[in-house]
Parts: sequence; structure tokens; C-alpha cells
Amino acid sequence: MRPFRSFLLPFLLFAGMIPAQAAVPTIRIVAAENVWGDIAAQIGGPEVSVKSILSMPDVEPHLFEPVPTTARDVADAGLLIINGGGFDPWMDRLAGTHPSIRVSDIADWHDGDNAHLWFDPAVAEKVAQAVAHALHDDPQTVASLGHFEQAVTQLETRITALRPKVAGTKIAATEPILGRLTDRLGLVTENAAFQLAVMNDVEPGPAEVARFESALRNGTIKLLIYNQQVVTPSAARLLDVAEAAHVPCIAVTETLPPGQHWQDWMNAILDKMEAALLSSGHS
Repeated sequence: MRPFRSFLLPFLLFAGMIPAQAAVPTIRIVAAENVWGDIAAQIGGPEVSVKSILSMPDVEPHLFEPVPTTARDVADAGLLIINGGGFDPWMDRLAGTHPSIRVSDIADWHDGDNAHLWFDPAVAEKVAQAVAHALHDDPQTVASLGHFEQAVTQLETRITALRPKVAGTKIAATEPILGRLTDRLGLVTENAAFQLAVMNDVEPGPAEVARFESALRNGTIKLLIYNQQVVTPSAARLLDVAEAAHVPCIAVTETLPPGQHWQDWMNAILDKMEAALLSSGHS
């Protein structure tokens, strides 16, 4: 990726965002999602200030609409991080010609692919590398990138070790949030049509709901993953059915929980999945 600092610095000086005499510029990064903001902050360290637009766990990302302060934050940014893939179209509208990192491009996302790109460690690593390049790969960012890549390697090792134990296990989800991770683990997701409907803010049809409930009751499904930020009436009903059928359920969010780094969050999710699939003999 083309280094950003060479043309960011004149922009920042002109905008009055840093004093001309500053030895090390503070580059203002605005990320659409706080997971990308966290990774940028880990790589940039003291050289960057990071603002994440979507950061509250009680906000439904798909229904978010920018407010005037959002537009001002984007306008004042020296670098934007946009997920893309249709997840944050409002950011596309606001971005204009600002220097930006588009995660969907980095991930080679195509129409119809899962847009929850941060649940793929390989994509997260590429984004971290793109941030480091944008900051001109100086010694501080290179060192920070090395630490982050070690965390990714540890996650990849854990996924590789867990896969043979759970591959082929049938699971379900209220939305395709963890799809990239569950695919890496070799898990088989049973209810794609239901997930697609919920993701598009449409209540699934009665027949699809009935099939889902039947699979939960007859033991076909060994784990139910649900989006804690979006519990529709049909999803709430399915959680009740799963509980009655003693099917383990784990809650996930689309935004990074407060006080956690991306790698901590990923490990916590793997902890939950491993416990649910293995400790009860569901593999």
C-alpha cells in the first residue's frame, strides 16, 4: 500500500491539526467500527489519535445513521478505516477523497460474502499491516506490528488445534456474524436462509422458523450463536427453544466490547465455543 504520511502531513498542517514545529505528527484516524479503531491504535501508538464511530454495544450497526458530529469527525480525519462490504455505507458517503483503508478491498471481499471481516485473523493482520504502511513503517509502528502479528499467530495456532476436534459439528446462528471464524473451524452452519433474513432486517418466514425449531429440538444443532445487539422476536423464541432443548447458546456482538483488544475478544469467543462444543460432549 502507498505510504500515507508524505501527503498526510501537509494536509494536517494546513488543517491546523498539528503545530508546524511538532517533531512527530499525531495523525488523526477515524474508524467506522471500533474493532478497526482498536487495531489502528495498537499499531500507531502515540503517533495517532483514534476515533471510532460505532463503539457502543447497545447500537445496532446496520441501523446506524450518521449525525453532524460524525461528518465533522470524518472531515477532520487524516486517515479513515472503512469496513466496506455494505456494512457501513454511510462511511462511504462521508469519506469523499480522504485517504482511507478499505478492509473489504484488503480482504478481497465479493458481493454476497460475509462482511463481518474482523472475525478472520488473516484479514485483521492485513489491516494492521496496512496501518503500519500508512504510518510509513517507522520503528515504533514496525515494533507494534510485530507484537500484533505474534497475537495473530497464536490465534491461528489455536484455531488449527481446535479444528480437528469440532469440524463437521452442526451449529446454527441468528445472524452470520461469526461465519468467517466458524468456517475456519470446519463447523457446519445449518440455517443460512434464517440468518440472511435477520441480517436484512426481515422476519424469517414461518416455515424457516419451524425448521429451525425442529432442528434444535431433535438434537441436530449442537450450538446456537446469537447476536446480543439484535434479538428479534423470532430469535428470542429460538433462544427459548434452545434452552428447553439444552442446546448451548453463546452471545456475540458486532462491536468490540469495552475494555478489550481485538485479540482478547477473539480468544474469549474461542473460549466460549470450545467450552460449549467440547465440555458437553457435543463434538
